[in-house]
Amino acid sequence: MQEQDPLYEYIKTTMLEIMAVLYANGQRELHVGAMMRLLGIDEDTALLHDDERINIDESFADMAKELNIQHLIRHRVPAGATIH
Repeated sequence: MQEQDPLYEYIKTTMLEIMAVLYANGQRELHVGAMMRLLGIDEDTALLHDDERINIDESFADMAKELNIQHLIRHRVPAGATIH
């Protein structure tokens, strides 16, 4: 098996964690431009992806279980709280 680039692994892990937080709090859509900004991509590049979305469907829970990250999809934000 080929060794993965540490940067690739970091980005993949960070994206999965953000998706898990969104999923756990009832959000089923990931804004690609916003994700890129969170990952430190420059504004001009992220702006090109502001119209793109990734759907976080019910299969995400199965994927989280396979990747052994199901603990991340538990609710963390209290019900009724506003996320900004």
